[in-house]
Amino acid sequence: MVTRKNLKSNALISVYDKSHLTKICAVLSKYNIGIISTGETAKKITSLGYKCREISKITKFKEILEGRVKTLHPKIYSSLLFKRDKLEHVQMFEKLNFPKIDFVIANFYPFSKISKGDKIQKIEMIDIGGPSMIRSASKNFNFVTTICSQKYYSSFISELEKNNGKTSLKFREKMAKENFKITSEYDLSIHKWFNDKNYKTATSNKIKIKYGENPNQKAFFIKNTKNNIFDNQINGKEISYNNILDISEGLACLYEFSEPTCVIIKHNNPCGVASSKSIRKAYLKAYESDPMSAFGGVVLFNKKIDPKLAKIINKKFTEVIVAPEINKKTLNVLNLKKNLIIIDSKNLKQNKNILFKSVNSGLLLQEQNLTKIIKSKLKKMSSCAAPIKIIDDLIFALKVSKHVKSNSVVLAKNKQTLGIGAGQMSRLDSTKFAIMKYRDRFKNKKCVCASDAFFPFTDSLKLLNKNNCVAIAQPEGSKNDPKIIDYANKNKIPLFFIKNRLFKH
Repeated sequence: MVTRKNLKSNALISVYDKSHLTKICAVLSKYNIGIISTGETAKKITSLGYKCREISKITKFKEILEGRVKTLHPKIYSSLLFKRDKLEHVQMFEKLNFPKIDFVIANFYPFSKISKGDKIQKIEMIDIGGPSMIRSASKNFNFVTTICSQKYYSSFISELEKNNGKTSLKFREKMAKENFKITSEYDLSIHKWFNDKNYKTATSNKIKIKYGENPNQKAFFIKNTKNNIFDNQINGKEISYNNILDISEGLACLYEFSEPTCVIIKHNNPCGVASSKSIRKAYLKAYESDPMSAFGGVVLFNKKIDPKLAKIINKKFTEVIVAPEINKKTLNVLNLKKNLIIIDSKNLKQNKNILFKSVNSGLLLQEQNLTKIIKSKLKKMSSCAAPIKIIDDLIFALKVSKHVKSNSVVLAKNKQTLGIGAGQMSRLDSTKFAIMKYRDRFKNKKCVCASDAFFPFTDSLKLLNKNNCVAIAQPEGSKNDPKIIDYANKNKIPLFFIKNRLFKH
């Protein structure tokens, strides 16, 4: 031990329950151990007739924030944590000119005893300083004795009596072990309260859905905001589990576009997307993209729709309409279809929350993919350039591919999807599927292609080249990127890379 003789031993006492302090103070005084304490505890000790120095006068930092901050001071924690057998620690501590604390006696605010309904008082009973001191002193059990419960007062007094004002390492280690147990249980009680509180909040916001993905599955929707899908329904039958999924995915895709755009969703995938100078043209182009898949789909708009467009929409079978600021005249037309679900999207904001999925044995969490797809992020890789109109179509197609289930391949022209390949197990199959859709209605049109990840081989590019594809955009990252670039150059196909992959599973 290298502790200097002039460093007198002190006990720091900070307790909520101040009963039985007389016994503790008596034994400390008997062995000439100084007493340091916090505000109310210091007053109690003084009233019992024992000398006590108030901690705020030693640190020269008064308690603030109604007592929320009183022992959180670097000098206190230096005293609790410095190693008494390490010269550098001792010398550094001596420079602080602060009492050496070899004993800590504390108990916590009675968090668990406060009524669950009293939220404000419950929060105020979350003890910060007490557990912090106990944990710090317990970590340094080689030198510091820490008592965190009144049930150990008698053992502590006996230990001091037996060792002439000191404690054994065995006792200090035993107390440290108990202290960490007590602090962990204390933290757990707080954690459980928050869980119970959040559960009650969640269940109060819980809406029962008719059934889940299939009729044999129970399902609920839990609102996390006042501006939610349910509260913005203005017409139609009960919203289903699958409707909610489709609406959510459609909105996510729609948020990519600022110009008038229509997105049609079927089974959680865009089946038709188009942008145009007017929202009516955007709808007609989106529907034309794949009328068969659009049947019974969820149709979303990012601009107001008028009664004329509403009449056109009513000619088709549509499950859900989502649009901002639907006025009475438009609503009167749409209401002719009694079961048509209508959602006013004016107050529905882009979801920027963490995504999570329930999986076997736990939860998966990830950030939303909020990467913006803009011209400056396109990197020309081929020797062949592309006109601005083609580049605009590539950006459009990339935005759509970001919201198509992987593997995704999107063919487009004039900001209209011509063929979408979604969710296939190989990129070649997705390419084939997109081309199949393209051939159904747009066989002679030139198109551009966007993929949500790199083409690993030239097989897909060869198919695209045979089917009027005039430009390609894809994320970089394959060891075969040079081969893809070489093929594009040989066949005079403008090729662009983006940095980030756009997977969506």
